[in-house]
Amino acid sequence: MEEFHPTAGKPAKGSDIPPVSYLKWYIPRLKEMRPHNLSFSGLQFPWELETIEGIWKEHRGPGVDDREMVSEIYGVEPENVHLCHGATQAINIAIAAASRGGKVAVEMPSYGPLSQSARILGLETIVVRRKPTNTAWIIDREEWEEVLSKVDLLMICPQLNPVGWSYTKEDRAWIIDKCKKYDVRIISDEVYSGADKDWIPMFREGENCISISSLTKIHGLGQLRYGWMIASKEIIANAENTFHNMAGIMSSPVIRIANQVKDRLNEPVELIEHYRKMNLPLLQESLDRLGIEWTPPPYGVFGAFKIPGINTMEMIDTIGKEHGLLAVPGSMFDSGLEEWLRVGWSIDPDSFSEAVVVLEQVISQAMNIT
Repeated sequence: MEEFHPTAGKPAKGSDIPPVSYLKWYIPRLKEMRPHNLSFSGLQFPWELETIEGIWKEHRGPGVDDREMVSEIYGVEPENVHLCHGATQAINIAIAAASRGGKVAVEMPSYGPLSQSARILGLETIVVRRKPTNTAWIIDREEWEEVLSKVDLLMICPQLNPVGWSYTKEDRAWIIDKCKKYDVRIISDEVYSGADKDWIPMFREGENCISISSLTKIHGLGQLRYGWMIASKEIIANAENTFHNMAGIMSSPVIRIANQVKDRLNEPVELIEHYRKMNLPLLQESLDRLGIEWTPPPYGVFGAFKIPGINTMEMIDTIGKEHGLLAVPGSMFDSGLEEWLRVGWSIDPDSFSEAVVVLEQVISQAMNIT
């Protein structure tokens, strides 16, 4: 059977460059406009913006610093911030800026660009995994330490895709301690952290740590392509050189739109909490009726659960399509997750309620067929 999960290994060039199989699978199905869509990995926020004066004019001038909005949000100096065209570009910029030429540990499960970009940039990658429990997904410390002793970069997504769980406090502290011991720099993709009020950005743990985020997942502004990285001034200086070589400069319309909405960024976060309150009980009740055990993550916009004995990709591509349902198979994120399904609850309660009824029908039919 064809595998869709991200891959690790030697540097990759030309025809060896790994695809983001998730997007190759997902985009055509998204274009089908299935009426019951539980596939979203970010908030669907109903932004309505007024006309922005001078949006096409050059925004730069005396006393203007593009990085001011992000530096104020995090309470850091602008020299510790670099803006990028979205978090995916920030991943590549951060790898180039922080690498010292050694191997890279990549966390799985993973969204492909987080774990595969280092290979395209000429670096070898080694997998470390988080594993499920009845609640949080945890690390195998013996496995992780063996790998961390061999690398100089670690790529992580604390609010793990596709399950939504972050590290336990003990695992986070252990990772930070071991990375300092082995002189490993951490690149932390925190695009989902805005929904967790207790999250402490990884860059605050030391000069070996880099935090990446954007306005896409939690704030519903993916079309804007506005992302950033926060790190030591040394790494940010490297990032600036990399960005200028690879992408030039940020566009004025992007900067102007971001500044226009900066005082409203709390609105999407509040809507996420509303959606969780309204939608999660319906999903939990549906899974209970199906006999599927699941504990939702305590924050965020999606989660994943195991449907024993069911290949979820086959289910979504057959029964799911017949019923107009779209959700994301766990096999897009790692091997061994063929029976897992990611469901997003970041849509209005009426649409979610209808979609959950269909989801239950699809899973029930798949179980009966099996």
